[in-house]
Amino acid sequence: MKKKRKARKIKKMKKRKKKPMKKKKKMSIREHTIDILKRTGKALHYRDITKRIKKRGYRFHRKDPERSVYIIINRYPKLFKKTKPATYKLKK
Repeated sequence: MKKKRKARKIKKMKKRKKKPMKKKKKMSIREHTIDILKRTGKALHYRDITKRIKKRGYRFHRKDPERSVYIIINRYPKLFKKTKPATYKLKK
């Protein structure tokens, strides 16, 4: 009887499927921008922000990635504060 029980356990273990690994969510442009401004702690020009996002390996879908970053920053005035022309920092 013990041999049969062991055989059954082995069969059950073989039948179990491994759970697929969860994919990491990709960060959006807004999330990258917030993270960059938090880490630097100072105001940055939107072109500098774009360069840093590109360095992180983010792939833009538009032809002009700087414009994408600029649009996102202006879309969320509660998050970003304009300090100089085209230069922004996080609101506290």
